[in-house]
Amino acid sequence: MLEVKDLKVHFPVSRGGLFSKETRFVKAVDGVSFDLKPGETLGLVGESGCGKSTTARAIMQLIEASGGSIKLGGQELMGLTGVQLNKVRQQIQMVFQNPFSSLNPRMTIAEVLSEPLKSLTSFTSKQRLDRIQYLMEVVNLNPKFLFRYPHEFSGGQRQRINIARALAVEPKIVVLDEPVSALDVSIQAQIINLLQDLQKQFELSYLFIAHDLSVVKTLSHRVAVMYLGKIVEIGDTSTVYDEPQHPYTQALLSAVPIPDPKRERERRRMLLTGEIPSPINLPRGCSFNPRCPKAFARCRVEEPKLEPKTVSSKASCHAVASI
Repeated sequence: MLEVKDLKVHFPVSRGGLFSKETRFVKAVDGVSFDLKPGETLGLVGESGCGKSTTARAIMQLIEASGGSIKLGGQELMGLTGVQLNKVRQQIQMVFQNPFSSLNPRMTIAEVLSEPLKSLTSFTSKQRLDRIQYLMEVVNLNPKFLFRYPHEFSGGQRQRINIARALAVEPKIVVLDEPVSALDVSIQAQIINLLQDLQKQFELSYLFIAHDLSVVKTLSHRVAVMYLGKIVEIGDTSTVYDEPQHPYTQALLSAVPIPDPKRERERRRMLLTGEIPSPINLPRGCSFNPRCPKAFARCRVEEPKLEPKTVSSKASCHAVASI
């Protein structure tokens, strides 16, 4: 369904004063590659600032990529504009993180849901009305609420509306950028259950971005772990969670609470030291080496490749033997 290869998003920044001609680059995304299969959920995880949301926006062509390839159903998306890009956007839609800022407060819910239908389809007014009423029912909201405004809904209800808007044009892929992080825990569970039901009902593929590893484990078939603009580990969810290969993945998982007080007290946590390096001035070799408890001389001079470490996972780490 989706193939991303060596994707790069570098933002230029001037060095020095206002009239300085020397330019450096923030390497927000630096060589990311993955694919997404039909009906699959790929979880993309990592600390804040690692490049997850920038990757999503580049895939959606909301920001311009600096290099690489993004193919949807074999069609290259890089460089598409106008009518060609609109046709692609019928196949891939996005749900944004904040349900409070991603809906126009001046538009009724009927107008919000009708907007993609007006832009991307040739539906008549009657067809649009039928469609948006159906969408409200699909996300378990009363169609009578269509002529209310966003401020009249709770955060969870607004996120349901965002999901309905994403489904309006019957996409095959939905990019979910931390869709539950702004919601209460009980509401998070409801939205996750809704997403699982919708995936089965409409045979959707999800790119699910989050920093909550427990949520990712629940929803994802495969997981990709990002650090400073690169994927450092990718594989089946069960393998990545039960047999993490990269030290960064191990540290992330050790921070996830275990719902067993005795086991929680007895287990040893892997604590990272030092600060996250600047994406403008990345360290030589492995970008994780300044914080890695397993780093040795080779890590400081040679960047590791993303290679198979188990039968169903890859990692970029010199300290772990490849198969």
